[in-house]
Amino acid sequence: MTEFKIIEHMSYDWMIAMYFFLGGLSAGSYFFSVAANYWKKEFKPLAKTAAIVAPIALAVGILFLLVDLGQPLRAWRLFTHFNPRSAISWGTWFLNIFFLVSSIYAWFLIKGDEKRAKKYAYSGLPLAFLVATYTAVILAQAPGRELWRHIVAIIPWLFLVGGLISGIALVILISAGRRDNALLGKLGKFLACLVLLEVGIVFTDIVILLNGGIKAVESAKSFLIGNFSFLFWVVEIIIGSLIPAYILHKPKVSAKALAVASMAILIGMYTMRYIVVVGAQVPTF
Repeated sequence: MTEFKIIEHMSYDWMIAMYFFLGGLSAGSYFFSVAANYWKKEFKPLAKTAAIVAPIALAVGILFLLVDLGQPLRAWRLFTHFNPRSAISWGTWFLNIFFLVSSIYAWFLIKGDEKRAKKYAYSGLPLAFLVATYTAVILAQAPGRELWRHIVAIIPWLFLVGGLISGIALVILISAGRRDNALLGKLGKFLACLVLLEVGIVFTDIVILLNGGIKAVESAKSFLIGNFSFLFWVVEIIIGSLIPAYILHKPKVSAKALAVASMAILIGMYTMRYIVVVGAQVPTF
């Protein structure tokens, strides 16, 4: 009897999950910076911090992407061989243009040139949206992955809300102990609401998967009761969502508690990306 060993190639590893996470964080911090600077001016003292975070986080994320490519010096070819049917080709331009716009916006904001900063602020909003969501389109274009195929309409919103959560959480983490605690506490309560919204989206995904085909149900079981169950229940849901949401909803939260809750949320958001990106590629048979 002939025996065959089937090896399934994993297209996206933890570095791609980190790139997705940092790209979303960059877009989320940019959204918050613009909102704090022009719409919700009570948070204006945090706008510059968020603006600086956006291009730095994106640069680090792009670095992870280049390292994962294996041949980073060949990345320039993505600009000379554009494929309009490829989300990766579009994403290459989205990332670089958004990095340029967010950097200019942050520079003018630091220099105190509000008039010029505002011009770049609004032009960067659609780019931030595309950077936060186009990675979901990349997953949707990958064949044979039940987890991605069944929740393709929800993943962009999952990543968008997750990016906004990550961006705000990092701003709070950086600012804890250096900014008005009452201001950060108020922002923390808004962040807690977003975290609970994200949990709701996650469980909506699960319901969709459990009502899908055999492979879709197996994908759901892989993180409900299977190989990724510890990461899902303990790290993402309990440590990364419910506990920090409870801490942030308290009437008074210390700077240390704000920092701890924000760090836990960041860990939970990365874990969510890891499960969605890597978990979908692990065979369930």
